Amino acid sequence: MPDAVHLQAIELLLSAMYRTRGDDGLENRFLVGPPGAPLWQKRISTFVFFRRRLLVRAALYVRKYGPSHLRFTAMNDIQGRLRSFAVGNYGLFATETFLKQFDEPYSERIGHDVKARLADLLAASELFSPKSFLSLYPLVPVVVESDFRSPQFFLLGPSSIDENDTGVRSVAFAPEGFPPIKEWDKPEKPSSWLGIRSPIVQASNKIKAAILGALALTPHPRYRHQFSMRSMFGGLCSFDAVGRINLTFGEAHTPAMSENIVIRQSDHDWLSMLALKLDRTDDSTRRQIRALEYYYRAWPLDSHERFPWLFMTLDAIFGDSSRATQAVIDAIGQNGGTGFDYDRLRLLLRLRNSVIHGGAPDVYDSDKYHQYYEQYGDDPLYDLEVIAAQCLRAYIFEGALVEHPDPHSELIRAYLDGTLIKRSS
Repeated sequence: MPDAVHLQAIELLLSAMYRTRGDDGLENRFLVGPPGAPLWQKRISTFVFFRRRLLVRAALYVRKYGPSHLRFTAMNDIQGRLRSFAVGNYGLFATETFLKQFDEPYSERIGHDVKARLADLLAASELFSPKSFLSLYPLVPVVVESDFRSPQFFLLGPSSIDENDTGVRSVAFAPEGFPPIKEWDKPEKPSSWLGIRSPIVQASNKIKAAILGALALTPHPRYRHQFSMRSMFGGLCSFDAVGRINLTFGEAHTPAMSENIVIRQSDHDWLSMLALKLDRTDDSTRRQIRALEYYYRAWPLDSHERFPWLFMTLDAIFGDSSRATQAVIDAIGQNGGTGFDYDRLRLLLRLRNSVIHGGAPDVYDSDKYHQYYEQYGDDPLYDLEVIAAQCLRAYIFEGALVEHPDPHSELIRAYLDGTLIKRSS
């Protein structure tokens, strides 16, 4: 028996198909032949009209109840694929509709058995059962000492990638450089590769943002936003079914970190947690993934530009439209562990409100910024960074994601102890 979702999708699609144009009909002319016949066997021409508003209703249903990657797909694309499906399978119901003139939608002319067959075909189609492909993102300031692999994504050093990871055998593939193609003149040198499997590159890009947003939580706060003038590059590559490499050039995927982020065995627990969350579709988990994406977008920005994005991060997981500010304050108190008292958090939220709701185009221009410094003597922008990072680690990763130690801790300790000069001599 076909699934109820697929049956309803077919019903909505056929309800959008007519023999008459109506007020907003989109005409499709095509050749008809037996189901599954090649194009050269289709010799008779016919037409149908898709009522635009009704087709939108069908596309919205498919987008809501279909595979999760469709949430990242343009509505026009979903509508186009539904039209192509109907036209491609027209032969199944041609005997009930071909060369006949009627005013009602196709859904009222086609029997249940044919609808069930169409639902089965829709379930097996690329729309509902898409094949995943691998997208590879070169990373510069991320060094992998302990390779991480999961069904959803992997983080590997260049020397670790093989055909078991890519799923294809390509003699031209050379992961030591980007583009990862042998004989490429002067390729860039990635420190590691982030590999993501999904049906469309838009979905891979969203997943990339969540993963790198989580990675941004690992550096010591002193270095998380300390960037250098190091050479950076970006882009991605993917593989088609026959092993051909597709290249896209673009901006770097991370900021130019002054200190590398090093992935060790101790990071595998939280990476495994994240991999599981990427497969879930419940509202709570989806909000967590969105929060990581907001955090990723804030990562490369200057502190005053990060300010609203960090509040969007907190709102994504803690926001409650019925309680607004109070809901975020309560959640920070439960998950932040920062020791900030209620009045201090409330003033920080009021500073957020003045920036986001039109009180000041820049956080430095807000009276609340001056007031915060006056009352507490600390930078509210830095305080927010501490709160956001701690809340994400506590709420999303339940403490499994631990900040990496300061890479220069021994030098700092020697300086504080007054033994630095003795060590250097």
